Amino acid sequence: MPSVSVIIPAYNASATIDRTVESLLRQTMPDWEALVIDDGSTDSTATTVQRHAAQDPRIKLTKQKNAGASAARNTGLAGAQGTWIQFLDADDELSPDHFAVMLEAAQAAPQAGLLHCGWRRIRDNAPWWTAHPAEQLDNPFAVTARSCPFAIHAAFTRSETIRSAGGFDSTLRICEDWDLWQRIARMGTVFRAVPDLCVDVHVRAGSLSSDLIRHLEDGLRVVRVGHQADPRINCAAPAHAEGEPAAGLQDAVWSHALWVAGAAIGRNIDPVAVLARVPEPLDPSLDAGMASSILEDAMVVGAFATSPPWPELWPRVDAGVRQLANWLDEQDQEANLGSRILSVLSMRILDQVGGTRPLTIGSAHLEVVDLGCAIRNISQPGCERLRCVVLFQDRELCRFDAAIFGGMSGEALAAAIRARVDSAALREDLARLRLRQGPLRRWKGRFRSRHNTIRLWRAYARACLKRDTRAGRWPYANVLDLLYDAAPAYPGLQALDGEVERIIAEECEKARSQKPAHSDEARNLKWGIPGKAIDYAEEAFWEHLYSDENPWDYKGNAYEAMKYGQTLALTGGRRFGRALELACAEGEFTKRLAEVCDEVLATDISEAAVERAGKALSAYPGVTARRLNLLTDDIPGTFDLIVCSEVLYYLPDLDAVCAFASKAAQHLNPGGLLVMANANLLVDDPDVTGFNWAHTFGGKTIGDAFTSEPALALTKDVRMPLYRLQCFERVAADAPPAPEIRDGNMAYPLPRRIAEQVVWRGGRQAPVASSWNPFPVLMYHRIADDGPENLAQWRTSPSAFAAQLAWLRDNGFTGITLERLHAVFAAGEPLPERAVVITFDDATRDFMDSALPLLHRFGFPSVLYVPTRAVGKCADWDSRHGPPAPILDWTEIASLAYCDVTIGAHSVRHVPLTGMSPEELVREMAGSKAILEARLEREITSFAYPFGAFDPAIRGMAARCGYSSAVTCVDGLVNADADALALCRQEVRGGIGLDEFAVLVGR
Repeated sequence: MPSVSVIIPAYNASATIDRTVESLLRQTMPDWEALVIDDGSTDSTATTVQRHAAQDPRIKLTKQKNAGASAARNTGLAGAQGTWIQFLDADDELSPDHFAVMLEAAQAAPQAGLLHCGWRRIRDNAPWWTAHPAEQLDNPFAVTARSCPFAIHAAFTRSETIRSAGGFDSTLRICEDWDLWQRIARMGTVFRAVPDLCVDVHVRAGSLSSDLIRHLEDGLRVVRVGHQADPRINCAAPAHAEGEPAAGLQDAVWSHALWVAGAAIGRNIDPVAVLARVPEPLDPSLDAGMASSILEDAMVVGAFATSPPWPELWPRVDAGVRQLANWLDEQDQEANLGSRILSVLSMRILDQVGGTRPLTIGSAHLEVVDLGCAIRNISQPGCERLRCVVLFQDRELCRFDAAIFGGMSGEALAAAIRARVDSAALREDLARLRLRQGPLRRWKGRFRSRHNTIRLWRAYARACLKRDTRAGRWPYANVLDLLYDAAPAYPGLQALDGEVERIIAEECEKARSQKPAHSDEARNLKWGIPGKAIDYAEEAFWEHLYSDENPWDYKGNAYEAMKYGQTLALTGGRRFGRALELACAEGEFTKRLAEVCDEVLATDISEAAVERAGKALSAYPGVTARRLNLLTDDIPGTFDLIVCSEVLYYLPDLDAVCAFASKAAQHLNPGGLLVMANANLLVDDPDVTGFNWAHTFGGKTIGDAFTSEPALALTKDVRMPLYRLQCFERVAADAPPAPEIRDGNMAYPLPRRIAEQVVWRGGRQAPVASSWNPFPVLMYHRIADDGPENLAQWRTSPSAFAAQLAWLRDNGFTGITLERLHAVFAAGEPLPERAVVITFDDATRDFMDSALPLLHRFGFPSVLYVPTRAVGKCADWDSRHGPPAPILDWTEIASLAYCDVTIGAHSVRHVPLTGMSPEELVREMAGSKAILEARLEREITSFAYPFGAFDPAIRGMAARCGYSSAVTCVDGLVNADADALALCRQEVRGGIGLDEFAVLVGR
């Protein structure tokens, strides 16, 4: 039994079959058989094969009536005896070591049922167009459900695997090999790439099927089967039995359809007639970059263009591409998919052309500027992207891309060049221009008119180039002024130069007009009586404060409500006989106490507060409200529970606190509890988050004072970012219990009046390192346990996020705010040795519910990038994968702006920006900035490119729209020479362990 069976269908292949068979005879591994199936040839194919068979018994000929390549291959499979199957077309050949290499790879991967190598096209005995190196397929079925991964003779397959899959489907005339690979993958077969091998596919004019409609329909049939159950397979792997998720069907269908349409364009066939046959609706979110790559490949193959194909091929396909783009735009005018594909394709082709002469491709224009010549106006109606190549003495200094509105004045182009070249390689060239002011003075007198100026400056520059003196250099920026000369700016081009600014102004005005009426939730608290210093011991102050109802905003406040629940939880679910509440205000917490106590005495220093509390508590039996001054009044009786929250820092000094602790202990029954909540104040610890209130002590000092009271034992100490909850028990001095100490979370959103008074992380700045250390900008999306399976990569569980923040804290990392990051880039100073920036995209609700409490607990600032049109709605760009995540509303986002969270823009619609028209680009970038600034009343300085899709022109537009920084999805640490408008980020993928996380942050 041979190791390899080679199956060769042949139809009228007399011109090539000899070469194909001879490539087998040259194999260094001799253990093979070749089954040539003559599929009804009318030429001398059979005679040629018989001649070889007569000389080598490994070669066998079978004849049959013409039935197509699939039927011929099935005939070969029926007679094949080899362990492995190698398909080979009658016009292709294999390298001499092909079988040896593939069998060696098979031995190294015994679990593999299919091995595949790279492939390339050969035209006129030379490589043509693009090569396709072998890549390992992590999920072969997902790949084959949407496209054919390799040429047919790049595959090396176990015969038993092919037979289990059922061989070729003879009803498919085209794409039959793709269909087979898909069925094999559905079975759960292991695919292995063989990277160091490549097979050649010989192509000639007409070798691609001329029946494009059949190509389209057969391919769509394979795609559709890949997204549903396949009745032809009775041994499908459970994970693939029902096919790929239906959500990916549209994308796969249109990827194939675009390839066929591109081939039609290459053949001067109407592409719209091809696409109109696709019943599935167009997916407007189709990636324009991927689509342009598909289209380019198809056009080159369809046209059988010379290599390299560009720019010569463009005039032939220009009309067809525009026809296709217009049709795609008509399907969804908001998405403008066709225009975006045209734009990306145009730039893709310019990337291959180089920069030797001015050239326009689609919606992109290449301009070559020689600094020794006048810089001309550019007028290219319909062009949206400019690529400028800047030369100086035949040397390329730089090239840059910009978004344009069909033209640019020479003056504006000169300014754009100066902005880039002043900081580029021209510094080296100008270092040898040792110019003196003496000669300059002699030349200045000859500048009598405008028309002489250009000529004389150039003559002077040329003379200076010849000089080689050691005299002082003239500032190189002034030398640039000599070399730049812009053509006159015509009014029409000047208008185009200012188009970005006009659209920005329009978006700002629109945002202001749409801003809702301002409602300030912060009350004008009457902290004192005008003309008097605040004396908290004076009852008049408290009466003045409570002249407004609900001055503390306790009612309907999630932050306070959660604090009430946490305070009550300190009691461990006990029921109490008699309870005392100090500083009850208007009785909100008293209502909760009434549910766990037989009797409650609710007290406050303010008569107005007590009166309101009495009315609010009238329906609660066993509750009494009365006035009581902590400093001057005695506590009436003894109690099983005493509650004194957010009041003790109003006492005049620490002695008063200690005295009150002793008094409270005396009025607490044995085994009774004293619970309290007190705010964290910077006066206690200036290095951590707290309030900068004008008190002499806060929660920590108060807690220490009560802990020092011999009659009280601390049993529970729960530490929140903004306050501290403590429970003390009246116990015998010789048997104090061990206290339970833990960290906890708060409720969000914080009321604005609270958040505005917080000094996060103490307002401290960690000391900088002596030198620059590369640091990570971490990228998260959702912090949640549940969600669509296909989005698991972008979802980190709260427990994993907590572990990552704890790791950062324990390993000495300092969280950096966006403001400090901007300052670092502006000043060029280093950051702390271990710095980290934590960013979140999309503003999903779980940021507030899950991420923010943990960020505050561990002391890290963050950046949240908001797609403005989705605010208050959901992440509908993920809807194809399952229920989309809800997005925070404007009230919640506004509250975050005061919670150690920097808000950044994430575009308006959360769509890829690449390929957008300049106007769309400005409206997405400047529009989101304007909306956020109007809503939040603060400057927005950072942008996150949606899906990480950006290019140099988009980066330039971010600068023009007023952003100081922009983040990408490109992996990597931030170095000292990083571009602030194209910052790398380290994506924290769901499910990674702490070891992988440590690698991400550079440790």
